[in-house]
Amino acid sequence: MSLAWSQMGNAMMGGVGDAGLGRVAITGAAGFIGSHLVDALFRGGIDRIKALDSLRAGRWDNLGPWLADPRLDRREADFSALSVAELSDFLRGTDILFHLAAEKHNQAIETPDRVWTVNVQGTWRLFEAAVAAGVKKIVFTSSLYAHGGMGGDVLDEADLPRPLTPYGIAKLAGEHIADHFQQAHGIAVACLRLFFTYGPRQFAEGGYKSVIVRSFERLLAGHAAQINGSGKQELDYVYVGDVVDALLRAARVDTGPQPINIASGIGRSIIEVVSAITEATGLNRPPEWRAADWTEGSRRVGTVARAAQILGWRATTAFEDGLAVTYLGMRR
Repeated sequence: MSLAWSQMGNAMMGGVGDAGLGRVAITGAAGFIGSHLVDALFRGGIDRIKALDSLRAGRWDNLGPWLADPRLDRREADFSALSVAELSDFLRGTDILFHLAAEKHNQAIETPDRVWTVNVQGTWRLFEAAVAAGVKKIVFTSSLYAHGGMGGDVLDEADLPRPLTPYGIAKLAGEHIADHFQQAHGIAVACLRLFFTYGPRQFAEGGYKSVIVRSFERLLAGHAAQINGSGKQELDYVYVGDVVDALLRAARVDTGPQPINIASGIGRSIIEVVSAITEATGLNRPPEWRAADWTEGSRRVGTVARAAQILGWRATTAFEDGLAVTYLGMRR
């Protein structure tokens, strides 16, 4: 069974790479999603990857054997602290830029001024540098938090966005920055609103504070998983390999600056998620119920029609399979 899960993990570690993309640069390359994107690109025969990461929430070890690959050019730096000239010098010779680095949602709650500096001002300078360096296309990772909705049926890209957090406001600003640079400078852009991404290499202590990772960690430590409030809050989970597939498709096709949800379209309650996590571990521990928090009564599920129409994409990884591979990665 261990071998079977190992083989499944290798097959699910990202979408199919494409040597035809030419030379690629990735901000946030050593992080959760970025490292899986590096995996997929190298396995697909990419010509060259320029990897930029501050290592605040990532680590080079996530790149595994690719660290010794001569096609990898890595640099440790906070992209938002670099000048346009420095960024342009780093990006020169790049065909596609995947902009994944950002001050994350949970970090932004405590440091809202930094989310503005990094996610808005830094992104503007990065786009300026991409134009100056002759980059052909930028794939920008926005977020479900740009929608702002916490209830109702689904979060649709056609609805008027009303972000409620500094992070969501900054991500929506990033979408507008992308639109501006396409209109003013002719650089091709794509904006993907990622929903709740999960998978191996995701950590509870940095980046996104995942219910999935925290629950696995508690169960492995001999504690019960925790549920806040009713546990009926619904989230839309997408496996990281499916997200990488969407990123690669967005790099290949003309999407325009319109935002595209990268979601499963399926809402899963916290009760369902914790139950599936407990089953994946084989540890029969009843959950610990805690007081309701700000998520009580929320439902954050995305529409998926635009991704299917423009990218030819849909989430294909079964939730149970994704959990199993995530658990396997945490036990190593």
